[in-house]
Amino acid sequence: MPLLTITNLSTSDVIIQDPTGQSTLSLKVRGSATLSNQKVSLSELSAIEALLNQEADAGVLTWTVKDDPASEADNAAGVRSNVTLEQDFLLAAGGTLPAPLAKAVQGSATGDFLANTAGGVYSLATAAVSEAEAAQLTFGDQLVLDPTKGLVFEARVRVNIPGATITADERWVVGLVSAHATAQTALDGTTINAWFRGEGANLNIYVEGDDNVTNTDDADSGVDYADNAWMLLKIDMSDITKVKFSINGNPIATTVNMAALTSANLVQPILCYQRDAGSEINLLECDWLRVSCGR
Repeated sequence: MPLLTITNLSTSDVIIQDPTGQSTLSLKVRGSATLSNQKVSLSELSAIEALLNQEADAGVLTWTVKDDPASEADNAAGVRSNVTLEQDFLLAAGGTLPAPLAKAVQGSATGDFLANTAGGVYSLATAAVSEAEAAQLTFGDQLVLDPTKGLVFEARVRVNIPGATITADERWVVGLVSAHATAQTALDGTTINAWFRGEGANLNIYVEGDDNVTNTDDADSGVDYADNAWMLLKIDMSDITKVKFSINGNPIATTVNMAALTSANLVQPILCYQRDAGSEINLLECDWLRVSCGR
């Protein structure tokens, strides 16, 4: 990640926020002070660059950016120390997902890019056919992410459902998982998972984690999702004894103990929507996805 340094030339505090609202980035620089070597992602830097230049032109601040030797190719060993995937889903409808991303669908469900959509969106959708259906986006069971090396998962998603509630036989998850080859496979049958979940005739967002020893299920985050409203979901596995979850930048009180994980327990991202019956058109949509961990 880039390292951003901002020097505030004014005596009043300066707040730098993503004007697009697509991330929770918010940087506060005290009056006549300097914020040094703040880690930001490339997408976050791109979102605030115009604002930084505007404030610099107005004489409010100065700013510089440099590579982070801990995560970029110019570190002392000459090797990138982080494994990172960022995807904005910018292709037209019918486009081919870039590897290792892969979709899996059952029944008449679909997975596809949304055409001519600002910022790009990938949609997992059920169809108006009376049957069990499911759609998911994963790495196609290519397990390459080490949960013991500071793994962080982030995604901006929304759930678009008729009537703003789903029934007891519908569910969705967004997060990390071990093998889950087909979208209709039972979610609770996975060996390892850390994810956000929605299920049943309510709008509850649950957090769950399973390291194949300790299984935490249906822990209510205390936050409800809204029909067709974007939300930023983050899972921070920097400490696997206390895996942290946050929604729209707000930390969830519940942490999950996944201390039994080892570097052999590789995982992949998962976004999955399932229904056991019915004929509604329901959608789980992703604006962007980012995962990163050490090698």
